[in-house]
Amino acid sequence: MPANLPAEWYLVEEEYRKTKDLKKKRELLKKLISVTPKHKGTENLLGDLRKKLSKLEDEIERKSRKAGRKTETIKKTGDLLVSIIGLTQSGKSTLLRNLTNASVEVSNVPYTTKEPITGVCFFEGVSVQLVEIPSFFLRKHMTIAHASDLLLLLVREEKDSEKLYKVLEENNLGEKKRIVWLSSCKDYQKLLNEILKECKIVRVFAKPVGKPVESKPVVMKEGSSLKDFMEKVNRSWIKTFKFARIFDDSKFSGRKVGLEYSLKDKDVVEIHA
Repeated sequence: MPANLPAEWYLVEEEYRKTKDLKKKRELLKKLISVTPKHKGTENLLGDLRKKLSKLEDEIERKSRKAGRKTETIKKTGDLLVSIIGLTQSGKSTLLRNLTNASVEVSNVPYTTKEPITGVCFFEGVSVQLVEIPSFFLRKHMTIAHASDLLLLLVREEKDSEKLYKVLEENNLGEKKRIVWLSSCKDYQKLLNEILKECKIVRVFAKPVGKPVESKPVVMKEGSSLKDFMEKVNRSWIKTFKFARIFDDSKFSGRKVGLEYSLKDKDVVEIHA
């Protein structure tokens, strides 16, 4: 199938070949990818352009390190970090905006998102930080996916899944991360419930002795012990620890437990130290 490239493509490609400035070449490569028609006849061309862009990003990053400049990172501000990954025009920006009210441009123009965009939503006491990964799948952006607790993969049709599997494989993400596949979403509460379930967390509420239960839970990994909880909240308690009481919806609510107690979701913990 012929590529049928538009005249603009050749103008941008000529400028790309002539320029020596690496950052300018990077922007022109992104432009080339953006103006390339998306069909079977251009799949190999788009793949080659993305590889060139990835290599160019690596070169720019190496030179930045030599110059002593810091590389781009996303600071984790939520209890959970979730990367939204998908091909261009898969609905990543729309999902991010609807879940977090983040200020993000939603457009019918392919590859509108050039840099990672982040937003935070609060659900069932948990702050979930979501990051939209641009569809260029640059190595420096995919490092955010490596640091994430979960990958949210958006697909429009079956063939998109095959392409995303390849992206995961190329970035060593296939078997290392919890993944939720999403073809469409109208029930955001159901989606957020699934995210919490897949991330395997427990929410633990602290109750100071003689005082009400604190409203915001401490988010812990499933299987965490009471000692893990104390190390996260106040390590000094461990030295003077006597016992703790656990309040829940069981008939043993208020029972005494020790440091090795395995925390359950929505446990209320009263530390005596």
